[in-house]
Amino acid sequence: MPETSRKESVSTFYRPLRGITVTHIKQMYDLYASFYENTALDVFMHDLSKKSGVILVTRKSDEKVVGFSTLTCFDLQVEGRAVRGIFSGDTIIEPAYWGNNALAATFHRRVVIERLKKPLTPFYWFLISKGYKTYLLLTNNFYNYYPNVRGGDARYRRVTEAYCEALFPEAFDRQKMVLDFGHDYVRLKGDVAEITPELKAANPHIAFFEKVNPEWRRGTELPCVGSCDYESVLRSCVDMPLKWFRKHVLRTHRPAGIEVAPTSPSGSPWQDTDVLPDGLDRQRAS
Repeated sequence: MPETSRKESVSTFYRPLRGITVTHIKQMYDLYASFYENTALDVFMHDLSKKSGVILVTRKSDEKVVGFSTLTCFDLQVEGRAVRGIFSGDTIIEPAYWGNNALAATFHRRVVIERLKKPLTPFYWFLISKGYKTYLLLTNNFYNYYPNVRGGDARYRRVTEAYCEALFPEAFDRQKMVLDFGHDYVRLKGDVAEITPELKAANPHIAFFEKVNPEWRRGTELPCVGSCDYESVLRSCVDMPLKWFRKHVLRTHRPAGIEVAPTSPSGSPWQDTDVLPDGLDRQRAS
């Protein structure tokens, strides 16, 4: 990362969809198109219209959008029980600003705000992943999630099925547990987040991602869910100071697989490191 870019200050804030300007949208799309193939402005706008708001990262010097994440919250019924979730759509940041935690912190605040609106209702993070780096956001930052290389609670699969059927009924393959929007669907550009044998050997989560979503290169999406339960919050209160000490004092905290990861943009603002604020962070399982 160039030293000059690293020193540039940014502002990060959440805006409801009605608060997003035409200039914001144009800059968001230009950034989006630099990462993905088979996209068009009308496709981008259609997807954006389904969201409730956007986290924007703007450069203070000229207010240009250098990153964003689209969000929406909704309620579901899963086997007769109410659940609530926050769905992350497109999340991108210019490579020069990787490592800036402002977007993650703003997202964390939105999760907390939405969680507290219905404190007794099970709450989840819903995301769909075209590439392994987005999937690693889940594995690096949640205790309870689906899909999981270690297997796990079938309840999370049922929650995943419910939101896929609600949001993407035409694309959801229940048998394969992937979203298949067809061969003309938006996909990562060829040099973005390639999975190599070295990566799969270094990180079992990456190998697992390719196993459960083998056609990711043509744009199939892996639907995922992370539980924002109170057990995880309590466990993170213990892990948080330990992780901070390892990272900033011992400087030994380095997620597996980073040393062989490609350096090209990933379409994810936090690359494949432990990325959410410490309140949701956890020690990598691998």
